[in-house]
Parts: sequence; C-alpha cells; structure tokens
Amino acid sequence: MNRPFPWRLALRSTGFWLAVVIVASQLLNAIRVALDPLGFSAYMGLPLSMPADASWVGVYGLRALFLGTFAAVLLFRQRFKGLGWMAGVAVVLPLGDFLLAHQAGAAPATLIRHAVIGLALIAAAFFLSRLANRTT
Repeated sequence: MNRPFPWRLALRSTGFWLAVVIVASQLLNAIRVALDPLGFSAYMGLPLSMPADASWVGVYGLRALFLGTFAAVLLFRQRFKGLGWMAGVAVVLPLGDFLLAHQAGAAPATLIRHAVIGLALIAAAFFLSRLANRTT
C-alpha cells in the first residue's frame, strides 16, 4: 500500500531542502563539465596541464550526472532513508576532492568549498534520517 507523500512535512524539513540543493548542484556540475571541462577542472582545484586531458573531467561529469539523477529519483520516490545513506556515504567524494586539490596546490577557498560540501552531506544525512523516521 502506498502512503501519500508528506509534502507539508517534507517542505518544512531541512533534510529535504539539503537534498534538493545536492541534486541541483550535482546536475549543475554535470552541465558545467559538458559546457566547459577546462574551466570546471580549474574550479575544482585540479587545472589540466594539457587540454587533451579534458576527457578525464568528463568522468567527473558523468559521476555528477549519475549521482544527481539517482538522488532525484530517491527524493521523488520519498526514499528519505536511502537518500540519507547516500548522502552519508557520499562524504568520501568531497574528502577525496579536497585531498586531490590540496595535493595540486589549490587555493584555500577551493579547499574550504570541498570541506563545506562534506559538512553539508553529513548534515543532509542526519536530517534525512530524521525525516525518514518521521514519515514511516
């Protein structure tokens, strides 16, 4: 039996809105990679030394497209618990991005951005878990 989507509850939830931001940012990153892979690699703190290596940035774009689309499906299907787990496990991605950018000598602002993304994912995991418990 399907339960009705708890719109009122979800729209007042920090977890729901953090999930919306995560979905939007991942899909936006995929679009940015498609439009300007060299610019995006510099934005990530990993500028390419050879433009011919831009196909590697495409790997990031495909990752972002998959994650954004999968998270959107979970959000649409009201799978808040699964989305919370996804957000929690996904913390390894900005951590890895931080370490790679640090090794490449990225600017402090870039490193801070990666750290903030990791913290936002931790917060999303927490709040989505709370939302899941309230909607089951």
